Amino acid sequence: WGGGKTTLATALYARISNQFDACCFIHDVSKIYGDHGPIGIQKQLLCQTLNEENLQISNLPMASNLIRTRLCQVKSLVVLDNVDEVEQLDKLNMKREWLGTGSRIIIISRNGHILREHGVDEVYRVRLLDRKYALQLFCRKAFKSDDIMSGYIYLTYDVLNYVRGLPLAL
Repeated sequence: WGGGKTTLATALYARISNQFDACCFIHDVSKIYGDHGPIGIQKQLLCQTLNEENLQISNLPMASNLIRTRLCQVKSLVVLDNVDEVEQLDKLNMKREWLGTGSRIIIISRNGHILREHGVDEVYRVRLLDRKYALQLFCRKAFKSDDIMSGYIYLTYDVLNYVRGLPLAL
């Protein structure tokens, strides 16, 4: 989709992670889930939040129990990026009640249906760039300038119309 969801989440994580006792940013949940299943996600979550590299986790109930017992008193920030199926969240089997008071779980998905079906509290929709900022971003990337390079005015506006404010496309 290229709307800047991961970029925004990364910036938010950098800005607020110091307010939490344990933090975890899992990039590309979909790929990890496809390669290693839910236990791969749980293991990464536990390794990052507990700062332990060599956790021996052999099954989902063991991982869920570790999450429940080790993080229940810890204010945690968990970011799950690129979730593309509800099953990935359901099989992860992590309940927000298992985390300490003030903890936050941020789920990034291009499909709002996944978030609604999973029962998230709030959904933030990333807005596309308006024409002014789209033009500014395009000029900086294409021309290394804040202005349109002469001879490229029509082509620039054709590109802006085509991408409709998608930052990654610009």
